Amino acid sequence: MIFPEIAPSRSECMRQIQEAFRSDGARIYVDASVLIHCYEMSRSAREELLNALDSFGAKVRIPVWSAKETWDHTRALRTKWPLKATAKTLSNYMARFRSESLRYVDERTFGDMSMEQFARELDGFLATGEALAKRAEHIDPGHDDANARLLPFIAGHALTSDMTVIYDEVNRTGEARYSHDVPPGFGDGGVRAQNGEGEESEGSAQLKGKKRNRFGDLIMWLEALQDCGAPEAKHLVIVTRDNTKKDWVYNPERVATDEGGLLQNGGLITLPLPLLAQEAKFRCPHLEGVHVISLEMLTHILRTGHGARVTNLVRALQPDVGNPRGSVRDGRAERRGESAEGDPVAVSFGSSDMMFEPGEDTEGPVWRAVNALRAEGWSITNAAAAALTEYMHQVNADQAKQIGRGIVAASNDDALKPIELAQHVLNGDEYSAEIRANLLVGMLGETYFDENGEPRKPTAHSDITGILFDHAGDADTRVAYEATIATTLDPFRKLYLALPGEPERSIPIELQLSGSRLVGCQADGKDLLEMNAPESRQLVSGGKSEEMPVTDLLAALAREFVVPEAMLTLEGPTNFQIELPERIGFVGWGPNSGELLR
Repeated sequence: MIFPEIAPSRSECMRQIQEAFRSDGARIYVDASVLIHCYEMSRSAREELLNALDSFGAKVRIPVWSAKETWDHTRALRTKWPLKATAKTLSNYMARFRSESLRYVDERTFGDMSMEQFARELDGFLATGEALAKRAEHIDPGHDDANARLLPFIAGHALTSDMTVIYDEVNRTGEARYSHDVPPGFGDGGVRAQNGEGEESEGSAQLKGKKRNRFGDLIMWLEALQDCGAPEAKHLVIVTRDNTKKDWVYNPERVATDEGGLLQNGGLITLPLPLLAQEAKFRCPHLEGVHVISLEMLTHILRTGHGARVTNLVRALQPDVGNPRGSVRDGRAERRGESAEGDPVAVSFGSSDMMFEPGEDTEGPVWRAVNALRAEGWSITNAAAAALTEYMHQVNADQAKQIGRGIVAASNDDALKPIELAQHVLNGDEYSAEIRANLLVGMLGETYFDENGEPRKPTAHSDITGILFDHAGDADTRVAYEATIATTLDPFRKLYLALPGEPERSIPIELQLSGSRLVGCQADGKDLLEMNAPESRQLVSGGKSEEMPVTDLLAALAREFVVPEAMLTLEGPTNFQIELPERIGFVGWGPNSGELLR
C-alpha cells in the first residue's frame, strides 16, 4: 500500500464524497469530537450543523461509543459562567501591568507621548477592558439549550450495535493493533519506553495518548464496520474533527488541480489511511467507498452540493478570525487618484495577469503567502492572509494583483481572514493608491474573468461582492474598474444583473407564489429561476421539497448573481417561509449564455 504524495483534485475528491452522500447506500457516522464541538459554538452554528445532518435522514448514524463519550462530556460541563475565572485573571493582569508600567515610564520614554498622556490613555484602555471582562464573566454558554437539541438528535440517529461482540474483539486485538500502529486511534494508545540504544524496552507501555478510553476510536470503528455488514451499505463515511493525529487519515502534501497544476493541501483533503480502507473493504466487500472527512470538508459538501445554509457554522469553525477593521465608508471619497508622489495612478489589466501561477520555489515571504492563498484548507489560507498584513506596504503591482486574486479564490471557499485583509487594505488610509487599485484589479479579475482573461460567469463571496461595489466610486481606485470592467464588460452589461461601477440602483424582486409554494422569481421582469434546473443549479438537493425563509432566498440570489444583497428589494414583508419545489433552480446565465438579465 502506498501513500500518494499528490491527491486527486479537490473537485474529484468532492465529487466522490458528494456521490457517497447522495447514495441510498450511504452510512454517515458522526464522531464524538463533532458532537462535543456543538457545545463550543454558537446556537445558530449548532442549529445549522444539526439541521444539515438531519436532512440526510437515516443515512446519519451515531455510534454508541460516540453517544457515550458525548454524554460523559455533558456531565463534566461547567454549566454557568465558564469565563468568570479567566475574566478575573485578566483583570488582575491588567492591574499589574498598570502598576509596573508606570514605574518605568517618564517624560523621555516616548518621543511622541508624555507620561501624563500615557497614563491617561492606559487608564482608558484598562477601564474599557475591565468593563468588557465584567460583561463576559457572566456569559451563560447555553449548555441546557445544547443538550435539549443535541441529545434528541443523538437518540434519533443512534446505532443498535452489539457491543458485547465489539468489546470482546477489542480485548483480544486492541493491544496488538496499537503495537503495530493499525488505525484507527493508535495515536491514543500506549508506546513502549525506549532504552538507551533507541530500542523498545521490555515492560509495560507508557501512555502518551489518552489515559482513559484509549480504545474509543477503535470501538467506534468496529461499530461502523458491524453496521456496514448489511449488503445495502455502499459508502462508509466518517465525519470527525480528530484528523490531526494521523491515526485516521493521511493528508497529502499537494492536491492536483483540474488544469494539471498543483496546490498545497492545508488539511482540506483527507484520505483514509490505506489499512483503514483495506480493513473496511475486507470485512464489507460490497462497500464501494470509504471516506474520513473533516467538519471543514463537510461544510463545503453541504454548501456546494446540497444548498445548505451554513454561514454561522463556517464562522464558528474559524474562531481566530478577527473583525474587519474600519467601516465600509470612512471618508475615502476625499482621497485623490494619485500616487504618494502626486502622479496619477496607472494600472493595467491583461490576460497575463490571469495566467500567473507562482511556483513552489518562488523566493520571498510575499510570493510564499500568495502561493498559500491558493492552497486547500482554511487554516493555511487564513494564516497566509494574516502574514500578508505585515508586507502589504511593500508589495509591487504584480504582487498586489495576485494577492487580490488569491483573496477572492480563498473567500470563495469561505475562508474569512482573506476577506478581512481586503477590508483592512481598502478601508484604511495607510496604503498607497497604487496598492489599493492593483489589489482591486486582481479581485475584479478573479471574479469576472477566466484564466485566459476572457469574461466568465462571475463568482464571489457576498462580502467580496460588497467590497467590489462599495469601492467602485472612490477617486483613488476608480481606475481599477476602468481597466477591467468598463473596457471589457460594459458592452455586455445586460447579461449581468448589475456590475460594480454602474450608478447605484435598487433591483425590484417579484416572487410568484401558489399559496406558500414558490413558482417563479423575477427581477425587472426577467426570470431568475426556472422550475427544471440541472442539478448543479438547483436551490434544493436531495430530491425533496424544502422550506426557506424569504431572507435566505434573497441572500442566495445575491450570491448567485454577484450583487450586494442590499440592492435587492422586495415589496411587502419578508419574515415568512416559502416552499421550494425540488427541482427549482437558477437560470443558466453568464457572458456566454445569451441570457439577458435586464
